[in-house]
Amino acid sequence: MTRLVKVARPSSSPQTVEAEKETENEALTAPKWNTAKLIAFRFSLAYIALFFLTEMRIMYPLLGVFGNDLPQSALSRQYHVARPFVNWVADHVLHVDATLIEPVQSGDQAFFWVLAFTWFLGAVLVTLVWSLLDRRRENYVALHKWLHFVVRLCLAAQLFSFGFAKVFPLQMSLPLTRLVEPFGNFAMLNVLWSQVGSSQPYEILLGCAEVTAGLLLVVPRTAMLGALLASVELTQVLILNATYQVPLKIFTFHLLLLSLFIVAPYAVRLAKFFVLNQSVSPPSRPALFRTRRAVHLALAAQLLFGAWLVGSQVHEEWKLWDSIGSSGPKPPLYGIWDVTSFSSDGRDRPPLVNDTERWNRLIVDTPHSYQNGPVSSQRMDGSIVDYAAVFDPNLRTMTLARPDDPKWAGQLAFEQSAADQLTLDGVLGGHKVRINLQKVDLSSFPITHDGVEWEQDGPAQPRLTSRY
Repeated sequence: MTRLVKVARPSSSPQTVEAEKETENEALTAPKWNTAKLIAFRFSLAYIALFFLTEMRIMYPLLGVFGNDLPQSALSRQYHVARPFVNWVADHVLHVDATLIEPVQSGDQAFFWVLAFTWFLGAVLVTLVWSLLDRRRENYVALHKWLHFVVRLCLAAQLFSFGFAKVFPLQMSLPLTRLVEPFGNFAMLNVLWSQVGSSQPYEILLGCAEVTAGLLLVVPRTAMLGALLASVELTQVLILNATYQVPLKIFTFHLLLLSLFIVAPYAVRLAKFFVLNQSVSPPSRPALFRTRRAVHLALAAQLLFGAWLVGSQVHEEWKLWDSIGSSGPKPPLYGIWDVTSFSSDGRDRPPLVNDTERWNRLIVDTPHSYQNGPVSSQRMDGSIVDYAAVFDPNLRTMTLARPDDPKWAGQLAFEQSAADQLTLDGVLGGHKVRINLQKVDLSSFPITHDGVEWEQDGPAQPRLTSRY
C-alpha cells in the first residue's frame, strides 16, 4: 500500500506576504494610460535624461562639499561631450554658428540654445523608437515614481544652491563702485543685482523662500507643495532673468519645467479644489518600494541626502561669508577715497573731466565674484578701472595690476596722517605719482541705509515727489 506524504511548504515571512499582496493590488489597481499620456511620459523621461546628462549645473550641487575639489575643466566637460551633436544640429538643421565660448560666463549663448533644441530632437527620436518597441505597454507607473523621485531631489539641490547663496547674502551684493558709478551706465543686470543687494533683509527672505521649497521637495508627502512654491519662485526668477538680461534664462526655464513636471499629476485635483470649489479625495502616491520596511528606509535615505545637501551648502556659504561677507575682514584702506590732489611726473594735474588718466576716486572693497579685483579707480570721466591688488601691511605698500592690460603695473606706498587722510606715493603705468585723498563717509549714501523703517513721514528722496 502506497503511503502518501504531504510535503509542507515553507512558511512565508510577514514581509514577504505583505509584498506579495501589495504586488497583486498594484497590478490590479494600476490604471491604463491613454496613448497621449504614454507618449508624453516617454518624451518627458527622454528630455529630462538628456538635460541631466549634459548639463553640469544639475550635477554640481549634488556633489556637496566635494564639488569644490573638481578641476575647473570639469565644469564644462559635459558640454564638450555634447558639442559634436550640437555642432551637427547647428550646421545641418539650423544653419547657425554655435561655437562654445569659454570660459562659460553665459548660459544663454547660441551654443546652449542649440543644445536645448538638440535635447528636443533627441527626445523626439527616443520617443518614436520607444513607442514602436513598447507599444503594448499599458502604463509606466513604476518608472514614473522613480523619475519623480530623481527630479524632485535634483530640483531641491538647485534650490538649496541658489537659496543659501541669498540666505548668506552673497549672490547679490552692493560693491562700493556702484555707489559712485552713474546710474545711467549700469547694465540691466547690474540694476537688478544692486537693487536686491542693497537690501540684505530682502535678499535673505528670497533665499529663505527657495530653501523652504527645497526642504518641502525632499519629503515625499510635502513634495507637491514644494513644487508649487518652486514653480511660483522660478516663474518670478525667469521673468527677472528675461527682463534684466541675466544670462540664465534657458537654465531657469528648465528648472521651472521640472517643478511643473512634479505638479502635473496633481493638476486636475488642484483645479477642482481651487477653481471649481469641489472636494477631492487624498491622492494615491505609489511608494518607491513594496514593503513597509523598505519604504521607511527609503524615506530615511532621502532625509539624510537632503541633510547632506543642506549641510554642504551651509558649510560652503558660511566659509565664504566669513571671508568676503559684510562682517568679514576688510582689506587695508577699505572704503571710498576722494582725490584732493594728483601729481604725475612732478606736475600737478587739475581735476579736468577730459583727463582720462587722472584719478577722481580710489575704491578699496572686499572681493566679489563678479568684480575683477578688490581695488578700483574712478577716472575724471566717471569710468571705472579694476585692479588686482596685493597689500603688504608691514611695508605699507600696494601692488596693482590690470587684468585688461598685462603690461601695466603699479606700485604705491601709502601713509595715513589721520583715519580719513591718505597719501599714495609711487609709480602707476610707468609714471611717478603722488596722490592725496580724503575718505568718504559711506553712511552719506542714502542707499547704504539698509533695514526696515516702519515710521516714515515722507520718502527718503524728495525728488520722488511731484515737481509741480
